[in-house]
Amino acid sequence: MKTSTSSLFAGLLVLCACPSEPAESVESTTTGPQTTASTDPSPSTGLDPASSTTGVGDSSGSFESSTSTGVTPIDPAFDLLTFDARYDPELDALIFEVETVGNAGSVAPEAAGSVDGAPVLGYVFPTTLPPDAVGFSDVEGDVVLAVTSHPDFDDTPLWDEDGNRAYDDDGVVYHAHWAVLVPDDRAPAGLAVAQAPNPEVLPPTAPMPMYLDSPGFTVVEDGTSLRVVVPLDRVGRALDFDVGALTALMRVQVIDDAPLLGVESILSALEEGAPTVSPAGLGEAPERAWPDAAENPDTLDVTATGATYRSDVATFVMTIDAASAIATSIPDPAGALDGAPVLGYVFPTTIDPSEVGFVDASGILALAVTSHPDFDDTPLWDESLNGEYGDDGGVYHVHWAVLVDDADSAAGLSVPPAGDIPRPPTSPMPMLLDSPGFHAFARGEQLTVLVPGWHLPSTNTFNFDALTASMRVDASGAAPTLRVEQVHDILSGDLSLPNTVSPD
Repeated sequence: MKTSTSSLFAGLLVLCACPSEPAESVESTTTGPQTTASTDPSPSTGLDPASSTTGVGDSSGSFESSTSTGVTPIDPAFDLLTFDARYDPELDALIFEVETVGNAGSVAPEAAGSVDGAPVLGYVFPTTLPPDAVGFSDVEGDVVLAVTSHPDFDDTPLWDEDGNRAYDDDGVVYHAHWAVLVPDDRAPAGLAVAQAPNPEVLPPTAPMPMYLDSPGFTVVEDGTSLRVVVPLDRVGRALDFDVGALTALMRVQVIDDAPLLGVESILSALEEGAPTVSPAGLGEAPERAWPDAAENPDTLDVTATGATYRSDVATFVMTIDAASAIATSIPDPAGALDGAPVLGYVFPTTIDPSEVGFVDASGILALAVTSHPDFDDTPLWDESLNGEYGDDGGVYHVHWAVLVDDADSAAGLSVPPAGDIPRPPTSPMPMLLDSPGFHAFARGEQLTVLVPGWHLPSTNTFNFDALTASMRVDASGAAPTLRVEQVHDILSGDLSLPNTVSPD
């Protein structure tokens, strides 16, 4: 059910750098891909006086705004012109997009030099989603998706946004958060991110003790447009909610009598920042990502594979087609981890394993979509959408895995223990196996996986194949090994990886 947050954000307009006269013209103060902006609210910041916006609604799932000039300096990169929200059926995902006067995402806050007092600049999408749709419990407030930059600290320890193979140094790069905003008169704008009473009320990807999550969504900065890709599963497949748009300056404070992250000022707002737009096409979205399990002997017969690069969302879209309804077969449980069966649709690739965090590993990097009801190896993700994170190994989900030659495996291949090889933070066990949280879904005979391009920062072109396989966990050693028992079908016939995809 939708809930209204209009009054909450309407009250903020008295604190917004909000205009009353038409603007002449505004030029961006940015000179490169990203510059820093002082967050001192005084006119001495050196920023051009920017404009704020008042939205004009329409029925198309988007709205435009009129622009006028205020008295508080606002960089044009945060001056909103239009906002659009839509469901993309090829991606089974939502796309939230804003257009700004200047280049979106081109300006970062000026570092304060410490976490206490650290400024945070953000593109914020208020929603009418209930908190539990995005993994929060025991809280009342307004769920927002915030795309933020803050050079003083990193709050996405699972993700390497700048592609340098370090996970704790890129808070300045714009990245996505879910957050719950509540009224708080200790914050200058009267709003703050709600504090969490204990970790149990937060999703596993939450980085600190407040209602703020770091889900790893793809953020695309494209000139004056900024887009966020939100897989529909990550809102609990909610099909009836509204979204709005605003930009804001926030600040971290660690003293006892202040909120940990408070809203300092609203820079620009459409429709008073209230969520008034229902994402276009959302009503046509399927209620589920996966089909019911069924006896289907042709579900493992591969008939086609494909991959495209969607530059608008900076994502590789990879597909496997089967001879009949795909992803309908679930292995029978063995009752234990040792000997547990695993069924998978697999894309072997020519991508170097180090590209996804397995530094110095040798072997074939494969993207695998697997089901195994005996255990859950995606403890960060709730594929069954039931609020639990350790009970849905049987639901098909995505892994990176490194395949090596193994004479002890029936099919001659295995995913081995990692040993001393570094693994990415999302790796769930000491194997060359990762659980990156990529979105996957099945429609009829086709299975689709979304691979965010920023996860492959040094890869321009790669080859791939498609196969189906039965595997089994061997937990008899010091660390588990996933042994390939049977390859059911290989599209190329010889694992020659003849297919190619490139962003170019």
